[in-house]
Amino acid sequence: MSDTSQKSLMDKAMQCIHLARTIRDRHADPTKIPGEDAAKMKTLLGEAARLKEAASLEKSQDDMETWASAPDQVPAALAADAAAAAAQVGKSGDNAQYAEATQRRQLELFAKAMRNGWKNEPWFAGLDVTEKANLIEDATGEVIVPHDIAGPIFKTLPRLGIFRSSGPTIRPTSSNKVDLRSLTQATAGWGKIEVLGAAPTDANVVPNTPVDVIEVHDLIAMSKIGVDELADTDANLIALIQDIVGQLCAQMEDDAFANGNGTSKPWGLAMRATQASPLITQGVTASTTGLIKPDELKSLMYRVGGRFRTNGAYFASGDAAESIALLKDSTSNYLWQPSVRAGEPDTLFGKRFYTLEGLPAMTATTTAVDPSVMFGDPAIGYLVADRQRITVQRLDERFAELGLVAFIFKLRVGGDVMRPAAFAKYLL
Repeated sequence: MSDTSQKSLMDKAMQCIHLARTIRDRHADPTKIPGEDAAKMKTLLGEAARLKEAASLEKSQDDMETWASAPDQVPAALAADAAAAAAQVGKSGDNAQYAEATQRRQLELFAKAMRNGWKNEPWFAGLDVTEKANLIEDATGEVIVPHDIAGPIFKTLPRLGIFRSSGPTIRPTSSNKVDLRSLTQATAGWGKIEVLGAAPTDANVVPNTPVDVIEVHDLIAMSKIGVDELADTDANLIALIQDIVGQLCAQMEDDAFANGNGTSKPWGLAMRATQASPLITQGVTASTTGLIKPDELKSLMYRVGGRFRTNGAYFASGDAAESIALLKDSTSNYLWQPSVRAGEPDTLFGKRFYTLEGLPAMTATTTAVDPSVMFGDPAIGYLVADRQRITVQRLDERFAELGLVAFIFKLRVGGDVMRPAAFAKYLL
């Protein structure tokens, strides 16, 4: 890189700095700078930092190329940079500043793509290759939701989603499948383990056959946002997107984790309890169809092994949860205990209790075949596979006459019962 090109980058950085100073000088009191002006200053200084780092990288490239042509000699400039870097050990240096500026830039570009679109837009054509790669998914042409936005969504899903909040095993993955054989096909013995002979088994799974792999599926949600809301500040727009995606995905996930059939969605507890192998075989059948009895309900937890009861929890459909909430003991005290602290689940017989709306209603049939209540240890028994990447597609014309812009959000998630022996079903 020539000195002229490096100077060009620094000149552009100085222009950004001078523009930021011009905005600052308009206000005598720095504590009373309007939010819009403060945001512009922040953007300009962030861009200046990015250009400064780009010039620094080009300079380093020149130094390395000079060294490569004469590797026995260390250029003075390169030696000076090394000494400066050594002096910054333990301190916040340019790398941290560059990373922060890059994150701000990525959030800015994402908000701009959501607000104005990106296809055939001059501002998008003017981005460099790296910025385009960080913004757009090559395979689908969809916008990639930055990690700083997607990360909080995945962190809030356990709070928004009923089943995630119960604590199933979460496995981040970058592939379309998660192989469970390393978890479920294990063997143990006293004294020695025979390498040859019968296939290894997992005592936590017997007598049920474990699932070999968990497929990762597309979870797609569409939201319509008014053009006035899109014109809001970047921070408010990002907060709106996080709330929309979190709420929609939590609802869809709960329904699938409860009763999904494995076709383009995760396998649910109810399907593994009655229809799809490997089945959850242990459980209790109601003596009276559609009527929950306290003794049968309590005995449900004893249908699983002792190690699964320690962290076990009850899951009930909406109508089953209502019936359970009305159960009383001989002294007319309710058996079900509501939570007294925000963020903590209700309890039943000293165990956590969750209302999972997707489970079958106990009045769905005239015979006791609906697993409307289940008990088990979600941490040992169920695995959620997360790709932890969200993309979004913008639909400009479909709802234009209503003053709305539609966005299709896509994340990839899978789930299945990995140890059927960890759960028991109450058929009503």
